[in-house]
Amino acid sequence: RYCKGCLTITDLKIKSGNNRQADLLAYNIATKKQYHIESSVTHCKNWWHSIEDLREVFDKKFRGMPATREGKKTDYSKRKEYFDNILQTYRSIGFVPSKIHRIFVTWVVTDEAGLKKFLADYRKQHGFKVDILSFRDQILPELREAVSTSNYDDEVLEKQSHLKKELI
Repeated sequence: RYCKGCLTITDLKIKSGNNRQADLLAYNIATKKQYHIESSVTHCKNWWHSIEDLREVFDKKFRGMPATREGKKTDYSKRKEYFDNILQTYRSIGFVPSKIHRIFVTWVVTDEAGLKKFLADYRKQHGFKVDILSFRDQILPELREAVSTSNYDDEVLEKQSHLKKELI
């Protein structure tokens, strides 16, 4: 799929990963930028991410760390990690791990004041940067604007717009 100047791959299985996939990998043809985008979005306040939640989610999604789960057969108890598998998956589609822009999409973060420091500390600790996009504050307004136009650049939105007009 071609979207916003990028070729995209969704739900790409991580090489030899136990029930793991990358939500979205994208390559911008013009800028040659590479993206790994993960998302966890809900409007329920009990699911809004705190800094500690973000650390765990980033570790799982971008570093391949297992979720904390009890039991003898869990990846956590076996201390199984998938970072090398994630890097292999990047390379299998021609991505260069050191050039990938990692992005996490969430509704909002509960501690926006501490977010900048957390992101800087995470980058320093793990050697890569993760940016955060707010679905509520950044993506929805852009989507709202796109749906209100003729959408000639996106065939899905264009069809949705025509369908909407037919229903009215």
